[in-house]
Amino acid sequence: MGEMVREEILKRVKQAGVFSIIIDTTTDVSNLEQFSLVLRFINEEGQTEERLIAMKVAHDSTGLGMFNVFSDICIKYNIDWETNLCAQSYDGAASMQGKYSGVRSYVQEKNPNAIYIWCFAHVLNLVVVDTCDKCLSVRNFFGEVQSLISYMRARKRTAIFLEQQTKCYPSERPCRIKNFSTTRWTLHDRALSVISKKYLAFLKTLEELINSTDRETSSTASNLYRIMTSFQFILNLFLLENIFSHTTPLSIYLQSSSIDFIQAITMVDVCAKKLSDLRNQQSFNNLIIKTKSFVNEIGLVECELPSIRSRRRKLLAGEVVSDEIKGNW
Repeated sequence: MGEMVREEILKRVKQAGVFSIIIDTTTDVSNLEQFSLVLRFINEEGQTEERLIAMKVAHDSTGLGMFNVFSDICIKYNIDWETNLCAQSYDGAASMQGKYSGVRSYVQEKNPNAIYIWCFAHVLNLVVVDTCDKCLSVRNFFGEVQSLISYMRARKRTAIFLEQQTKCYPSERPCRIKNFSTTRWTLHDRALSVISKKYLAFLKTLEELINSTDRETSSTASNLYRIMTSFQFILNLFLLENIFSHTTPLSIYLQSSSIDFIQAITMVDVCAKKLSDLRNQQSFNNLIIKTKSFVNEIGLVECELPSIRSRRRKLLAGEVVSDEIKGNW
């Protein structure tokens, strides 16, 4: 049945004449690199179609290895990519879009007309990742959230968390803990959303686990409870929720099958402006007020950011402040 479906798809591709390809790889549960090939073309009704043609194991993850897998698939299913391929789209990995040894370059050696387009959603993902990693506080925050999620995903702890949700939020639907993904930052948004909406249930769950007879369970729960009840953790939670409220809709739209490029460009400009508008003192003051209000409502002890002692450079022997060179302005 699968071969019959594939034959029908390839028949439509040949009728379209020209097509583009989308290639991606991911590691499965058996730690094997799965190579997926998608063809994008215009059908007889003038509608755009994207169809999965093949899924193969890529034992060689280099650019040449990926290109050989692509070539083998095209030879097997008689896909004339050297003549009819008009575009190619991958993520920004060096093995895929590398100028000299990526799949892109090997394809363009035999078909110069196959223009390369970097996946817009992947570019946005890299921007968010790199921006967050530049800030030590945010980088540590995501590490703490990852530790919390990994700890809470155990079967018995998940059961306690669901039970606490029914007690703390009886009129709301219980939520499952969302895991992180390094390639899809929309999952970060979902994970933070669950923590924010079910914050009290998390605290009650950790309080119950602190009293566990297992020393490792109790110790980890105590550390996570201390982290979650800190003012800085809640501040980062609200800050990133605000940022993701602008980036997540854009990321989802950039991955939609019915994307309109004019609309996408407009959404990118709007998102950039909203993020730029957040970079002022008033927005920070509003964030502090929101965090303090939440902390007071919950009844937590820490209501301010921890004070950081100013560091002073130790002067060497014979060195005085007046030794500094002053310019004539």
